[in-house]
Amino acid sequence: MALRRDGDRTTVLLGDDERSMLIDLAEQFRSVLAADADPDLRRLYPTAYADDAERDTEYAELVHDDLLQTRLDAIERLVESATESSIDDEQLAAWMQVLNGLRLLLGTRLDVSEEDQFDPEAPDAPSRALIAWLGFLLEEAVGSAAAGL
Repeated sequence: MALRRDGDRTTVLLGDDERSMLIDLAEQFRSVLAADADPDLRRLYPTAYADDAERDTEYAELVHDDLLQTRLDAIERLVESATESSIDDEQLAAWMQVLNGLRLLLGTRLDVSEEDQFDPEAPDAPSRALIAWLGFLLEEAVGSAAAGL
């Protein structure tokens, strides 16, 4: 267990190395988002109008900057709270957003699908294990958030 609901807060049960890695990943994610040029970010900005490119472009122009700023703010909240022994629900929501964004970015880069089987001998096994760890943390965060409802 990495995250546990305690009343109105979530206790973070990660070791120092895990917290440090999470901060490092969040900061790398911030750099990729801030550059806003990586085609692998496409899953973070899904198509709103698949059958109408013009409307989809208009929609993207309307919401892109707000979505980007929301993600950057969430990264800041995660980085600020990653060393805390417990986090509040706003921080937990930020953690969920960052964990999910990281999973989407890494999954896109590795072309991972739900049907893929983990192969510990594959050259990309460490990256796939990282995606699994991020998924585990996200699942625990969602469970903690749900327990707080």
